[in-house]
Amino acid sequence: MKAMHDELDRSMKQLQLPNLEKPYFMSFRVVDSDSTNVSASFGALNNSSESRSRWFTVEVRVGDYKLDNTNFFSMNFNMSSMVQVFNGTTQLPLDDDYKELRRQIWLATDVTYKKAVEDLSKKRAALENKVDTDETPDFTKEDPAVTTATAQAVHADRGQWEALARSLSGLFRQMPDVYTSTISLSAANFYVRYLNSDGTSYTIRHPRVTFNAHAATQAADGTSLDDFVWLYATSVAGLPAADELGSGVRALGQRLKNLRAASVIENYNGPVLAEGDAAAQLFRLVFVPDLLGWRRVLMDGAFGQQQAAQADNPFIDKIGARVLPEFLNVTDNPTLAEYNKIPLAGWCKVDEDGIPTRETRLVEHGILKTLLVTRDPVRGIEHSTGSRHEGQATPSNIFMRAENGLSPADLHAKFLDLVKRRNKEFGIVVRRMRNATAPLLAYKIFPDGREELIHGMQFSGLNTAAFKDIVAASKDQNILTVEFQPRRTMGTFSFGDEGYTAVTLAVPSLLFEDVTVRKARGETPKPPVALHPYFDGK
Repeated sequence: MKAMHDELDRSMKQLQLPNLEKPYFMSFRVVDSDSTNVSASFGALNNSSESRSRWFTVEVRVGDYKLDNTNFFSMNFNMSSMVQVFNGTTQLPLDDDYKELRRQIWLATDVTYKKAVEDLSKKRAALENKVDTDETPDFTKEDPAVTTATAQAVHADRGQWEALARSLSGLFRQMPDVYTSTISLSAANFYVRYLNSDGTSYTIRHPRVTFNAHAATQAADGTSLDDFVWLYATSVAGLPAADELGSGVRALGQRLKNLRAASVIENYNGPVLAEGDAAAQLFRLVFVPDLLGWRRVLMDGAFGQQQAAQADNPFIDKIGARVLPEFLNVTDNPTLAEYNKIPLAGWCKVDEDGIPTRETRLVEHGILKTLLVTRDPVRGIEHSTGSRHEGQATPSNIFMRAENGLSPADLHAKFLDLVKRRNKEFGIVVRRMRNATAPLLAYKIFPDGREELIHGMQFSGLNTAAFKDIVAASKDQNILTVEFQPRRTMGTFSFGDEGYTAVTLAVPSLLFEDVTVRKARGETPKPPVALHPYFDGK
C-alpha cells in the first residue's frame, strides 16, 4: 500500500505530456491470490495444483467528468507495450520489495496514461462526426470512503481433497447411463488493495470454496443431456460433508438416467409453472441482466461499424414503467450476510470502486424504479449504486417478493385450474433450467396430478416482457446461489479476480399463463456406436 500510495501521489503531480491533459482521476488496484485446485474423473485424478499470483490494474482518466477517455474502444496501440500491460493490467512480483513494486507500477501507469491521452484525442475526433443527444457524463463524483474487511483465509488439505475427488468421481463407475463426468474442488483467497486519487481506499479479503460435479450423456434420439451440482462457501467447513456430497452426485446421475428415458414434446402453448431452482434460475438468466446499467461503447476505425450492433439496455428507457405484475417487488441488498439463517454469497461492504454498498429497490409493485450502476453512469441515473464487480455492474443478493403470495398447494391448484380453462390435456412444470431457453427438468402435469418427465424441450419467446404476464407467485422463496459473469463490453476485461461473482437469489415459484414450448431444434451427434468400455464386460 505504501508503494501504491507514493506512486499514485507522484503520478498525479508529474504525469503530463507536453500540451496534453494531466489525469483528473487515477486508481490503483492490486489483487493477491492463492488457490488450491483438485479435479478427478471416473475415479482418477486429473489435476492437483497450488498457485499464487499478484496482479496490478491502473485506471487513468484524462479530460473531465463529463468527457474523458473511457467508454471508448480503440485497438491502435503499441504492441510491445501491450505485451507487458493489457487494459491497464500487469503482473507484479510476489515479493514485497518496495523499490521493485514502485518500478513496475510506474511502468504500467506510464503506458496506461499514454494510451489514455491518445484515446481521448481519438474519441473527440470520433464525436466531431456524430450527433449525440445523450449528454450522460463519463464518470460520477462520489464521496471518498476508507474500508477494511478481511475475512479469515481458507486453507484446503490437498491430500484429503485428492482422496475425496477420487472417491466421488468413482461413484460414476456405478452409472452406465453417464458418458462423461468430472468432480472438482477449489479453494482460493483474493486479497485486494485499492486506492484512488479521490481519497478512497480499501483492503478486502475474499475467500472462496467451490465444489462442482458435472456429468453428461445422450438420449437414444441423440439429445445432449448434462447437469451439474455447484456449491459455494467461504470456508472449507461451509461445504457439505463427504457423504452428503456423495448423495448429491448419485442424485445427479439418477436425474440423467431418468432424462435418457424421458419422453419428448413437439410443441405446447399454455400455462407453465416454474418451481424450485427453476424459478431462481429463470429469473437470473432472463430478467436480471436487464436490471444492470451499462452503456454503449464508442468505437473508432475498423471497429466503428460494430457499434450499430451493440444493443442498448432495454430497461434504460423503462424506468417508471411496469415490468412485472403489481404484486411483485425486487431489491438488491449486498448488506445482508444471511437470510432465513442461510448464508448469502453477495454480501460485501464496498464494490470494486470502493463505493459503500446499500440496498437498492429495483422494482416496486411491478414498476421499474432504477438499475444497478457503477461510476460509469447511464442515462437518467447520476450516481453509483455500489454495484461494480468483475469490472461491470453486477447484482449481489437479489430478492423477489410476492405480496399476497400463495401456498405451494394453492399455487399448484391455480396452475391446474388454468390448464383446465385452456382445455389442455396437461400443463408443464419446470424445476431446473439448463440455460435461458432450455429447461432441464420439466414435467407434463395431468389434471389427476400424474407427472411425466420430458426432455429436449425449448422455450420460444420467453423474454423479459413475458414476466409482466406472470399470474401468480408463491409466498415462500427459493434460495439459490449461482455464478454470475457480468456482461463484457468492448475493452472490458478482468484479471486476477475470480472471473465471476457469486450471487444469491431468493425468488418465489412463478406461474406463467401462456408460454410457447417446442422440441429443441438443431443438429446433435449420434450416440456412441460402441458401449462404454467399463460397462461392456469385454
